Amino acid sequence: MQFERIRKNHKRKIIIGGLILVCITSAITITTTRAKYKLTEDIPLVRGNINYKVPDMRIVALYTENDNGEYVENNDIPKIGYALNREKSMCRVYDGTTSVADAPKDEKVTINYHDGVIGFDNISKKNTRCYLYFDKKDTDTVYVAFGDIEVKRTTPDFSKVATTDEGIYKVSDPVYGGYSYYWRGATTNNYVKFAGFCWRIVRINGDKTIRLIYDGTTCHANGTNTADSVVMGATNAEKYYATSDGKYNNSSYVGWTYSLGSQRTTGGTASNAKTQTEKWYNANITGTNASKVADGKFCNDRNVGKSSSGVQGTWSATGETFYYAGYKRLRSDYAPTLSCNSGDTYTLKVGAITADEVEFAGGRTANNTSYYLYNGQNYWTMSPNYWSGPYANVFLVNANGYLDGTDVGNTRGLRPVINLKFDTLFQGGGNGTQNNPYVVI
Repeated sequence: MQFERIRKNHKRKIIIGGLILVCITSAITITTTRAKYKLTEDIPLVRGNINYKVPDMRIVALYTENDNGEYVENNDIPKIGYALNREKSMCRVYDGTTSVADAPKDEKVTINYHDGVIGFDNISKKNTRCYLYFDKKDTDTVYVAFGDIEVKRTTPDFSKVATTDEGIYKVSDPVYGGYSYYWRGATTNNYVKFAGFCWRIVRINGDKTIRLIYDGTTCHANGTNTADSVVMGATNAEKYYATSDGKYNNSSYVGWTYSLGSQRTTGGTASNAKTQTEKWYNANITGTNASKVADGKFCNDRNVGKSSSGVQGTWSATGETFYYAGYKRLRSDYAPTLSCNSGDTYTLKVGAITADEVEFAGGRTANNTSYYLYNGQNYWTMSPNYWSGPYANVFLVNANGYLDGTDVGNTRGLRPVINLKFDTLFQGGGNGTQNNPYVVI
């Protein structure tokens, strides 16, 4: 794309003799013109199809909206945080006989704005004078594999469930680096078709990989009660979290992998949830589809935290009651995070959603049948909740969309979570809706 800058000519030439009078006259003329038609400096212009044989195209004034909703004259095109007001922005054809404000509007001219660059199309009249107005907006545009997304700059209230489409937000992502962008509430534009299945986008990770949660063989509308979006559940042996025989009497059993008597390990014995999830993945994500799945980072946060009353606990395998860090963070502080102890971070092709991701998405310890993670089923997260002898307890999403907890000896379903590589290709035309999802090529 070509660029051209409009600049004022401030070069001074030394004029001698009889030209001094001409210089004085010219200076007066320039001063008058600048007062009448302020020309904003250093404005980048996309070339478009401007007829460059047409002389004297000027930007008369540029206005940006302030926090009070008022337009204030400015010298610089804003680069972020604003949108071009297309109704107010316009170009007029000034013939010198009336004021610029009363000059006729050139209806053929179109004005575009993107990333601090202004584009003009179809300028063909002499003495074109343009006015630009920019409105404040509360989103930033972020470029991802399937297109642009609008990300809000605010932080939602996690103490409340999200029952409407609240949009996309960003949060610091210490595990991947940078920021992660997550969908929240009853969103309707995060559907993806991949490997013959439907998925929902949970977030764009800090490295631009795309985290997906399984939604079934078909795409389901928000609020739909469907067993199709849970892959574990044919037998009780498949539904236990820790072991295939339903053991629960050791706090180590909250691990995605565990060693009895140890607080954490990313080796040791695979939990039944891990085994069953990987069994489904290996049977269904194969060939070229498997090559599109990134090595994702999954958090099984086994840090010991405080009780709801603020008492710090101490880890033990079978001793006194204690709470994992997620208990108070998510149940009373409502402060989800993407931070994770390196000893609890797994690098995997497939895992499960975390309780923090559920709260980011709009769930909490209250019913919510509207947000996109609700499916009318009970399914495990991979986040420990607490130990209260003899029960090891893990967070789950229950059949009412409630971020709950239950002991690992109970039977629940599981929804696989994968991460697509950042350079994944998508078919054109998809908009992420249920009937027109993003489709991986």
